[in-house]
Amino acid sequence: TTVAFPASRLVVDPERFTDDEQEPMARKGMGVVYTCTASGQPLRRPPSAHERQRLLTRFYDPHHVALTTAVEVALAAHGTCLLVDGHSFPTHALPYEDDQDPDRPDICIGTDASHTPAWLCDIAVRAFEERGWSVAVDRPFSGALVPTRFYGKDPRVRAIMVEVKRGLYMDEQSGARLPRFDEVTERISGALRAVTAGATSRHDGS
Repeated sequence: TTVAFPASRLVVDPERFTDDEQEPMARKGMGVVYTCTASGQPLRRPPSAHERQRLLTRFYDPHHVALTTAVEVALAAHGTCLLVDGHSFPTHALPYEDDQDPDRPDICIGTDASHTPAWLCDIAVRAFEERGWSVAVDRPFSGALVPTRFYGKDPRVRAIMVEVKRGLYMDEQSGARLPRFDEVTERISGALRAVTAGATSRHDGS
């Protein structure tokens, strides 16, 4: 099941806390509604309370309802759920990023202390390494999205984040696909199939 956010994160970021007091990125102007760009320049004026709520109602809330529903359906059908939180990241760190190490992996696996058991992280790392990519855990980004209803409460919900370096598949200046785009897509799909198979085997007790 795919639950895709329908808009750019420059409109609303569905992976932020809605309360800026809880959201660390809000101090950089990149809370649930961005007011600054990745370079720290002004993006828009701070929204009024009404504007902010309108954006959350239109974009944020429906996405999280859909995500929560998908998890509920999976739990009802299978007794477990694996969430794969998919993203990409630039080859060179942007100014806002805390991790400025120029030696960036091809694939970043993000984990959550409550929802990413060590065996799941190991399966994910191995799946991508076996396909020829360098892999790092929680670097340059960390964490994995879990709906609030289940977060820290239901160990049947397991989650990883998979971040793919953009230079693997696109020209980062123009946004054009590289000739190897389809190959990279298939390799990612193969890795995710391996992760799913491994997680399923573990759930079945084999």
